[in-house]
Amino acid sequence: MYLLNPIQKILLLLLLSGIFSCSYLPEEKVGAGDLILEETADYILLKSAFVDVSKAGIVFYPGGLVDPHAYITSFKDLVLEDNRVVVILKVSANLAILNSKKASSVISEVTYINQWIVGGHSLGGSTACIDVFNHPDNFKGLFLLAAYSVNDLAAYNLPCVSITASHDEVLELASFNENKVNLPEEINISSPAELPIGSTVGKTIYYEIEGGTHAQFGNYGSQEGDGMAIISPDAQQLLVIKMLQKFLLINQL
Repeated sequence: MYLLNPIQKILLLLLLSGIFSCSYLPEEKVGAGDLILEETADYILLKSAFVDVSKAGIVFYPGGLVDPHAYITSFKDLVLEDNRVVVILKVSANLAILNSKKASSVISEVTYINQWIVGGHSLGGSTACIDVFNHPDNFKGLFLLAAYSVNDLAAYNLPCVSITASHDEVLELASFNENKVNLPEEINISSPAELPIGSTVGKTIYYEIEGGTHAQFGNYGSQEGDGMAIISPDAQQLLVIKMLQKFLLINQL
């Protein structure tokens, strides 16, 4: 008999609830400014006019039922400050779990970038872990925003970073903590400044943003069941970017 894993159970519940037609949309249109956007049916590619091809690209799975455009502003500073390519995936019904191979597929199309980091928000983060589990040679690192892995990646020789928010009431903390065993060895820090010096390959950095919420990892407004933030979306996303910048720097990515 075929047994559903936890992610598939979530998907089945969504199907039964009939909520495919209800997605979280961006709060407002993003002014591109110096940001260059290349959009296809499968992804939104963000880059600056001075792409540094020596740096790893970032490919990102959106959160469940969140329009991918809601993350453009979230990554804008990372693109423009680091001259790094970011690819935000478009997924069927805005549910990343339906396209768990998409990051591996799309990065092959961006031929001028030679190494990639994969990440995701919420259900998108769990989907990123599935992609890593099935295609470990495709990625040099993993980052999770309010997410956890149900696949066993503990022995995978990757640097990982897991970022959460203290006022997030959507993420199930019990499941989050139970599934820490599926990621490499745990290191807890309270700010980007506390990141270890040197490579964190084979380690998972855990960082909680004080005052942040689940929805503020993107720009799609409030989310049902979420907590009340005491910092702004811009402030929360800036802390995410600062953490990712330092994480990538120390791991020479």
